[in-house]
Amino acid sequence: MTLIMVLYAIVGTALGLFMGALPGITVTMTAVLVVSLTYGWPMMEALAFIVGAFCGGVTGGCISAIALNIPGTSAAVATSFDGYPLLKRGEADNALSIGLATSFMGGLIGLLIMLAAGPAIGSFALKFGSQEYFLITMWGLTLVAVLSRGNTVKGLAAAFFGLFVGMIGMDPVMGMLRFTFGTGILKGGINFVAAMIGLFGMKEVIKQLSKTESFNITGTVYNIKGLLPKPHLLKKVWHTVLWGGPLGTLIGLLPGTGGDVGCIVAYGVAKQVTRNPSRPFGEGAYEGVAAPEVANNAAIGGALTTMMTLGIPGDSVTAVILGSFYLHGLLPGPTFMLTEKHYFYVIVWCVLVGTIMAYVFGILGSNLILKAINLPKWLLVPFITILCIVGSYAISNNLYDVMIMMVFGIIGYLFEKGGFPTGPIVLAVILGPMIERNLRQALVLTGGFFPFLSSLVTRPISIVLLILMVVSFVLQSKVMSAANNRSKAA
Repeated sequence: MTLIMVLYAIVGTALGLFMGALPGITVTMTAVLVVSLTYGWPMMEALAFIVGAFCGGVTGGCISAIALNIPGTSAAVATSFDGYPLLKRGEADNALSIGLATSFMGGLIGLLIMLAAGPAIGSFALKFGSQEYFLITMWGLTLVAVLSRGNTVKGLAAAFFGLFVGMIGMDPVMGMLRFTFGTGILKGGINFVAAMIGLFGMKEVIKQLSKTESFNITGTVYNIKGLLPKPHLLKKVWHTVLWGGPLGTLIGLLPGTGGDVGCIVAYGVAKQVTRNPSRPFGEGAYEGVAAPEVANNAAIGGALTTMMTLGIPGDSVTAVILGSFYLHGLLPGPTFMLTEKHYFYVIVWCVLVGTIMAYVFGILGSNLILKAINLPKWLLVPFITILCIVGSYAISNNLYDVMIMMVFGIIGYLFEKGGFPTGPIVLAVILGPMIERNLRQALVLTGGFFPFLSSLVTRPISIVLLILMVVSFVLQSKVMSAANNRSKAA
């Protein structure tokens, strides 16, 4: 970990915190835009910048959640349930002080569990064969249940579209061209990074073009001294931190979850286990701010661990980061801890720097961020547009990638207008080729379809993965259904 990498991580954290606090610019979109900036960078500096932006983006979401009752990121949805009532009570400083402090603590807890769990999971994953690789990537597709936002059918439709996009180009086994429609542009397939930039970045540009209003937050000003840690407030929420951190990390470790699910689950658990809250939940309970913030930041360590050791994303953000790893020559998966273990510890250092600096920048820069939020949205649109165009062109210095980005921006906009989530598309585009390759390798090794099915129920690890896939999908569906009901009730 060099000084230049620390500086990149610090700058990435500052950018991530700023973008994560802007309503409408999610952590996923932040990751896409940050990845688009790192083309041509040295690998280590790029990773430091991206991981720092991830940490800053998750923390930044609580700033607008408390000040505007509009979460900057979906991982801060539950923070607004009690954060905004605290602001209306005149305790905006207390709300953000707790939010930033517990975010910092959650990040450290997730980091410690990441250090302990990463090598163990990596050693276990070395026993995987083609069947296990196939099942583990299929397990990643259970994230569709979370990303579907209550409409699993539309989420599955989006995922199938993503699988189709992932099959465009050359067959990985036979070398035949598929779905190119006779054009040379598609022979190399669809670059998934260009597709991601379009689906998240350009889609948001198209959506915001007709919106020029600003947010009325002129009455909200934070006292920097009031954002510093307050022992009497932390004393009221320390028990929430003790169970919320491990819970958030565990949720992050599960494929198909992450901070989005972690914050909702933690808030629900806090309501159930907190016998004497500082106030009733929903009316400004300090525990209602601490629980989601400690969980969504702790989930960072869990999601990155799953991504690196198993090669599957813990959530939509790590799906984008997984793509950036491939872009910079790293191959996350079961062999990662064997062949590239040193990169694991580099990323651990980057998470530590990002967690610390997100806390520092959150205290020092909250008022500046609020002023930026108060600007008309159309001032941000040209900046995002330039990033999308330059980022997609820089992939291979090819205008075709810019065209693909624009096409997917329109597709993403139309999908969102129709109520179809775009997250499953990205997930399927990344995981689809991995699923196909491992499935076909397993079919060749076992000698046919029925021997392949037999191997899935006779290999111990395969049986465990099959059970986990079913349990994970069912639990995620129930969690998201409960989360949707809570959101409607709130």
